[in-house]
Amino acid sequence: MKSHHCQKTSMFALFLFSVAFLLLPSSPEIDWQSVEKKTEELFKEYLSIDTCNPPGDVSAAAEFLSKALKKEDVPTDLIWTDKGTGRVNVLARLRGTGKKRPLMMLNHMDTVPFDRLGWTVDPLAAINKGGYIYGRGALDMKNTGIVQLMTMILLKQNDIRLDRDVVFLAVADEETSGTLGSGWIVKNMWPEIDAEYVLDEGGFGTQGFFTKDERLVFSVGVAEKKVLWLRLSTAGTSGHGSMPPKENSNSIMAQALSRITSYKTPIHITPVVSEMINRLGRLDDTPYNNALKRNTISLTVMKGFVGDPPKSNVIPGRTEAVLDCRLLPDQDPNTFVDKLRHIINDPLVKIDYIERPIESIISPYETELFKIIEKETHTVYPDSIVVPHLVIYGTDSRFFRRKGASCYGFFPGPVTMEEYRTIHGNDERIRERSLRAAVRIYHNVVKRFCEAKNL
Repeated sequence: MKSHHCQKTSMFALFLFSVAFLLLPSSPEIDWQSVEKKTEELFKEYLSIDTCNPPGDVSAAAEFLSKALKKEDVPTDLIWTDKGTGRVNVLARLRGTGKKRPLMMLNHMDTVPFDRLGWTVDPLAAINKGGYIYGRGALDMKNTGIVQLMTMILLKQNDIRLDRDVVFLAVADEETSGTLGSGWIVKNMWPEIDAEYVLDEGGFGTQGFFTKDERLVFSVGVAEKKVLWLRLSTAGTSGHGSMPPKENSNSIMAQALSRITSYKTPIHITPVVSEMINRLGRLDDTPYNNALKRNTISLTVMKGFVGDPPKSNVIPGRTEAVLDCRLLPDQDPNTFVDKLRHIINDPLVKIDYIERPIESIISPYETELFKIIEKETHTVYPDSIVVPHLVIYGTDSRFFRRKGASCYGFFPGPVTMEEYRTIHGNDERIRERSLRAAVRIYHNVVKRFCEAKNL
């Protein structure tokens, strides 16, 4: 009799569980073909908006993003930091249960300028050509901005119940200092955002970057090199070119720069790069890997003349040069500058800081979010490898890592080295298929990580 009662109780409990399961909201099927088409349409419209910095006016882009979000009833605010120059940021939020801290999707609207003479197409025409979409910002980083925008729209349209807020932040000013973009947001609004995780730029599906074989390696930025900009200056006696003085500022600078460019910085393997080697088996001899394993120095500016156009027969009294130095995360900038002074070995050459680096913090990569990135990427690209990555340039993640957020540079679209070189260069472009695949992976990562779990 007791056994029969237990059996009936168990069957009733099973019945209740089955009914409850049927009542749980199921994730709707997404028409990915339509989503990918919409993504490309929005992307091309976004690319056609001029957001070059300088001058840095992103107001038209901010209005475009805000309009797309508000059309789907996503709560959105425009946060102006300098109306005179068009610096404005877009902040949108989908509320969760508050059980977990927010995830923020971060992108910047501004791009670097372009030289139309170097392009084979109009940089602002968003032209489809040979399977690519061309335009300034196609890879840096309007591609990510649109994929993040579509992720917000899909989560809203499908009424996904979230355990953590999903925040969308599009900022101005990243291509300069970030002061009126992410820097301002961190200083003035961080307590109300308080994201545990940030998805930003700094990673691609790469081929030929780390290994020379055809392996598809998805890099996820977990740290970045420090940005150190230095101004070198020399002074000499100005005068007529027919009577060379003993101390010509251009000659002094030329000798100093010759010593610097002859200096080969030593290899130093940081923990993140060590993990990359562990997962890939090796890092081949490539220009990208060279920057991963050492401090780098690039001469970006030289100025030593009088007049405009420069006079050929006038010796200038002052010469300047700018060095763009990228230091590994554990390197001390003062020690590095002292080393440069020792190499130059000339008291007539003065070194000043243009921009001092801030601390480079490494985000943990043994996390649930990192594992979800791996799984969702493998779903679309089964033969790919996902690795944590040391970003060789600077991103806005540096502001948020200092606030304790774990930041991942992540764009799940394949990019070759040839394509990557167009960033900040001519004919910047992205493969249509790369963009279309990225929106699916990105959405699935965010949904899977943030969606409320049915218990």
